[in-house]
Amino acid sequence: MWSLKGHQPEILTYGGRKRQYLIGAVEPLTGRVHVAFSEVMKAKQFEHFLEGLLARYKNAGKILLILDNARAHHSKELEPFLKVNEEKLELMFLPPYSPDMNPMESFWKFSRKKVTHNTFFGTFKEFQHAMIKFIIKFKLS
Repeated sequence: MWSLKGHQPEILTYGGRKRQYLIGAVEPLTGRVHVAFSEVMKAKQFEHFLEGLLARYKNAGKILLILDNARAHHSKELEPFLKVNEEKLELMFLPPYSPDMNPMESFWKFSRKKVTHNTFFGTFKEFQHAMIKFIIKFKLS
């Protein structure tokens, strides 16, 4: 954003403190992105996302999921689920503080640039709809 020298630009905001968590995975060979929306990011929501991946790729071999070190990814609550699915799913963790090694981070950066930069959303719902629309469009391209 630019402005005349000496003039502070005014940035509009809807003023809320709501959050939207996005849980995502990218297939390295195809670039296909899988995204789930959640109002909280806890082990249960991550487990639900993993269930969706397993259902989507039920006929594939074992899934190797490379993850950052988000707290939900390391939760002890996941242990029973991971034990039951150890033949179908393996989790591998990136080194701490290495977003440059995580392809999903590139997608998040790209989506923020395309959806939120220099854009005012009057409500949180408008933001959510814009993000959903972008992800659907991205999946179809």
